[in-house]
Amino acid sequence: MKRHLARVSALFVFLMLASCGNDGIYSGFEKMKNGAYMKFYSKGNSGVMPRLKDEVTFEMVQYFNDSLLFTTVGAEPMRIVLSEPDFVGDVADGLMMMHVGDSARLVVIADSVFSVTLQMEEIPEEYAGKPIYYDLKLLSVKPFEELEAERKALLDSLQWKEEEFLASVRNDAKNTLTESGIIVMEKTGKGRVASMGDYVDFDFTMCDSNGDTIMNSFSIEPVEIPSALAFDSTGYEKYILPYTTLVVRMKMNHVMDKAAYEKRQAALEAEKEAERERMMALESKTIADYIKSNGIVETPTESGLYIIRQEEGEGDVAQWGDEVGVHYVLKNLNDEQLDSSYDYERPMYFKIGSGQMIPAIEEAVMTMAPGEKVTLITPSSLAFGEFDMGETLPPYSPLKIELELVEVK
Repeated sequence: MKRHLARVSALFVFLMLASCGNDGIYSGFEKMKNGAYMKFYSKGNSGVMPRLKDEVTFEMVQYFNDSLLFTTVGAEPMRIVLSEPDFVGDVADGLMMMHVGDSARLVVIADSVFSVTLQMEEIPEEYAGKPIYYDLKLLSVKPFEELEAERKALLDSLQWKEEEFLASVRNDAKNTLTESGIIVMEKTGKGRVASMGDYVDFDFTMCDSNGDTIMNSFSIEPVEIPSALAFDSTGYEKYILPYTTLVVRMKMNHVMDKAAYEKRQAALEAEKEAERERMMALESKTIADYIKSNGIVETPTESGLYIIRQEEGEGDVAQWGDEVGVHYVLKNLNDEQLDSSYDYERPMYFKIGSGQMIPAIEEAVMTMAPGEKVTLITPSSLAFGEFDMGETLPPYSPLKIELELVEVK
């Protein structure tokens, strides 16, 4: 339950699987010439060995100590194009030391995974220096040269297909060809035409030449945009193929000079502020009604947080800068559960003051001793504020949090 629930849940599960000692990490493993530490189950010398930019297909099982993290067993094998390793001795380095048909175990230090692959600024203390194991089996290698030949054939085919499509559109007398190459198929409407320097807002639908929608707003005017004026021979990730002609239907809503634009923006900001104040006033009433209807007698803290003690703890109260482990259940005031650390079967650890947790939890744990349980009623200013977390937690929603302080390190 950090600032974005989905990311937190995935990362939490990932971290909980790490558990292994420091001693003898490389025992029984051979250091390869590229820095990878490997132990071969089966090894041949006649199969093809992959290079950078080659495509490899392989099976992989990933372990933290004896805990399974990831496996391709029972699923499709992995297929990637080998790029420069994230760090010396990673999976790419391991694969480049194998022949087709080889099976091997690779070991890496978790520090590199956390700091380089996951790009985490701090490595959790309990995982520092621990090993991660990868069981690999190299199934096939497709050389870079073959990949390039396939890519060139595909691009030639897509380019030819685009030229054939555009030729038919250009030759239609109903359409207008602009100087830059855009083909205007239909034009309606009245009013001032936009000029360079004007501010405009418009609605649109963007499709490919087959009519499949890529992006959508709202639209009525179709325009053909050759790929040379859009994504050309590169495309856009997996969403738009190279040499894709874009069919864009546009509706121009407003054409404004700078003064008119600034006046309009000021009006929109005023509307937004008025709506924010309305929602915050509604939130205050919602909290007040909840407190009254549930007979809560506790006085809120200066920040507006209600802390309702359920079970006392023992020991020292947590302080700013301490690393603590907590269990939580997050609900809205309709008592609908949104997230729970109990589902992960292990507490969530964080450092007080690091900003990893919402302010309500950071404030509450500094009043708690290990073993203590509380219920929090928190305004959105100490939770997710204006962020929209879906139907069960719209912007400016107060929260009910059941919180248990498990450990203070």
